[in-house]
Amino acid sequence: MTAIEEFRRESDPFIFALSLVPLIGIIVSIVAWPDAAASKLATANTFIISNLGWFYLLVVFLSFVFVLYILFSPWGRIKLGGPDTEPDFSFWQYLVLTFTAGLSSGGLEFWGPVEPLVHYNTRPPYFSSNVGTWARMVDALQYAIFHYGMSAWATYLVFAVSISYFVYRKDTSFRPAIILAPFVGADNVGGWVAKLVDAMVVIITISGITVSFGLGISQFTAGLGYKWGIHLGDTGRIGLILLVGALFLLSVVTGIKKGIRRFADLNIVLLLGLMAVTFVFSQPASLVNLGTEALSGYVTDFVGMSLYYSPKATDWLGSWTLFFWPWWLTFAPMVGIFMARISQGRTLRQLVFAGLFGSFGLTVPWYVATGGSALLLQTSGAADLLGIYSKSGLEAVGFALFERLFPYPGVFSAILLALVISFLITTLDSSTLSIAMVIVKGDESPSSLNRVIWGLMMVLLTVSLSLAGGMPVLQSFTILVGLPTAILCAVTMVGMLLEFEREFPILTEDDIDDTDDIETAPMQSTVQQRARQTPDSDD
Repeated sequence: MTAIEEFRRESDPFIFALSLVPLIGIIVSIVAWPDAAASKLATANTFIISNLGWFYLLVVFLSFVFVLYILFSPWGRIKLGGPDTEPDFSFWQYLVLTFTAGLSSGGLEFWGPVEPLVHYNTRPPYFSSNVGTWARMVDALQYAIFHYGMSAWATYLVFAVSISYFVYRKDTSFRPAIILAPFVGADNVGGWVAKLVDAMVVIITISGITVSFGLGISQFTAGLGYKWGIHLGDTGRIGLILLVGALFLLSVVTGIKKGIRRFADLNIVLLLGLMAVTFVFSQPASLVNLGTEALSGYVTDFVGMSLYYSPKATDWLGSWTLFFWPWWLTFAPMVGIFMARISQGRTLRQLVFAGLFGSFGLTVPWYVATGGSALLLQTSGAADLLGIYSKSGLEAVGFALFERLFPYPGVFSAILLALVISFLITTLDSSTLSIAMVIVKGDESPSSLNRVIWGLMMVLLTVSLSLAGGMPVLQSFTILVGLPTAILCAVTMVGMLLEFEREFPILTEDDIDDTDDIETAPMQSTVQQRARQTPDSDD
């Protein structure tokens, strides 16, 4: 069977066409009328922030509350699979895959060095600290951690919990539309409404990836220009995007357990290496103090920051929180599918723990090391990173930071460039796998051709949006396409709460994993007591 014949056999033609045709239309429209597209996106952006910003804030906050409920409730012990099902990956590999698949979407290596610095220069309206003070540094780092903290991961986990539950407990396929199962039944998620949901999620996911792709390419080209004086024009940037796409193809042909895992391992090695060296060459004692206070403030101010909204602060919120939340949400369904794909044999509690605390445990040290070092260099007068930010853009700050800290800045700048590319490839690899699984009706092993098609769509949309206006257009596009995902996220939470209530009478001891060590004995006994109280089906 040829690759094309296999593609035709496995694909759902309705979902494929409903996803591909609008994407092609969007790409052609942006390329043909770039100025008009940028203007329309800016108008939509302003309307959503002014009128629906509160909705984004509420959905993301409730997502965090929802996954905490799963973590600490008896339902967390439900095993994803049969009693004898074993996990596909070791727990360390599971953490690595979860972390890199999620964080590659968020550009951790991009924002880590620069976001705290920008918040230090322009105070977040939630705070009132003065520039030049230690409190201002703490506030700046705290808000940066907030944007990459547990709230963001909670949106992924809402979909991961729902999809993994229905796939491994109800034997359904890997599809975003399965979130409708609590309302219509798992056996009835196959009509045109469900296919519309699947196609919509495909379009939204590819749209969100363009932002990560665009930011990564901007950071890479900025590094070449700042450090080595190599300035790429539009043609050079397009060539770089195509090069990343070619590397992605190499990852595709090796499969998930080789391709994604290799790049995931590389991401962790490079990230931990840069983080450790940055910490050592900076001011370790000051970084520990700064990070401790910022993390403490994150905990105490969490609810306030999560729900903060003011008509006077819409410009700041639109550039930061109300940009980050839609961005995370655009990835949530597909990252949720990927997390479900690697969670067979785990419990819901292990899934939530890996996504919520395991990932947060890596993002905080990175922000403290890179963002904290940037703040210390700026406030001590050792480097004018804000001046570099004003002159060369936020993409160059990371390279400037390493140049001031390390004895061999060229080497570490090259490592940062490698990290950017590796994260981008992981993004393409994991997301195209999830998208292709939707197109092939939930099959866990879609063909390489299917994944290549959607990778190509990501590349073309990234090129068109980058040429239409760069960062402002990317931000406006994200805020727009994140809105339907926020609605789906709210629907998913309501549906799972209903499903858990209905599931209670038929829960048995075979559904519970007694080896789950991320939980306390009282929770275990509570679930088992419920299981023992289950009435016979003949009653």
